[in-house]
Amino acid sequence: MVTASPKPRYDRIVSLVLLVLLGLAVVLLIDINPSILRARLGGDLPIITVSWLLIASLVVIISTGADVFIRSHPEMQLRSLPALRFGPITIELVPAFWILPSLTIVASFAFFRLFSASLDAIAFIIALVVAGILLFSSLIAQHYALDRRPGTQRLARLALQATALVLAFGIFSAIQHARMRTLYSAALVGTTGMMLSYALLYWVRSASRLTLLSLSIGLTLAEATWALNYWSTSFLISGALLLVLFHVVTGMLQNHLEQRLDARVVTEYLVLGGGLLGVLVVVMLR
Repeated sequence: MVTASPKPRYDRIVSLVLLVLLGLAVVLLIDINPSILRARLGGDLPIITVSWLLIASLVVIISTGADVFIRSHPEMQLRSLPALRFGPITIELVPAFWILPSLTIVASFAFFRLFSASLDAIAFIIALVVAGILLFSSLIAQHYALDRRPGTQRLARLALQATALVLAFGIFSAIQHARMRTLYSAALVGTTGMMLSYALLYWVRSASRLTLLSLSIGLTLAEATWALNYWSTSFLISGALLLVLFHVVTGMLQNHLEQRLDARVVTEYLVLGGGLLGVLVVVMLR
């Protein structure tokens, strides 16, 4: 009989999420007038505002919290973790558990601020609600993804995959909205895709060289971004196109690593991807 893993510490998780949401609320208030504190690096480099510096601090906080929570799980004692070695000192890392909570902060801020002019305070409220839901669900799902019961483990990993897709759409759309040079937008999209694919492929036991596999997915998305920048379309459609590509590539790679990639699975992904791409192209050309 398979015994259940210990339950997560909901009190600590809720406290951390509320703390981060409070910080995010402060950042959103400051961002109402981003011209107060900003740095222009010169040339065609994007302008950096104080809001992004505060977002970086929130990312550090939520990553630290996610690290502490997941290390308390008994299953983590059985896993080999990537490590940094400085002579006799070895520091084990769990980057796969930092990614989704961290990118939740980034996506919530970057995406919903695009609608602050049209939705005003509603965009502010929606950003906080979505961030709270995604933060709480990702921290809980990461805990149960290590559960010894196959059913619970499978549902938790599906929840993580859904979270990754939501974050991918938000960040890809925000990057496309900025209309930066291809060098910058492709680098940002590629980095985001690499991080999200790393978080998803981590759960595939047979996956080796996760960094290399994730990097290949990131490069694929970066090349797609280069092509999309020549199309005159809305940022939401561009974000959706990149999302479809990300979903198809990561899904097929996951099935391949789990030795479940057959003609039926390939056909399903091709039909799904082709159908969604067709719908988006039709909408774009109207």
